[in-house]
Amino acid sequence: MSCMRCAGLLISDHHLGLEGALSILRCLNCGAVRESRMDFQRTRPVRGKRKEPRQTNGRRRQPLLIR
Repeated sequence: MSCMRCAGLLISDHHLGLEGALSILRCLNCGAVRESRMDFQRTRPVRGKRKEPRQTNGRRRQPLLIR
């Protein structure tokens, strides 16, 4: 398998973390990392931005006045 950034060789690395064993692919040339959870998150659609800013304490934010 080849790297998407530099077309280098990908090797499999195994890491033991808090969530259990994790298997990632790492490029020998550039060090780029590919992991299945990262790939899954990249394929999910991006949520649209809010049309209005969030409100705090039920009130709208007042514009900052500069004198």
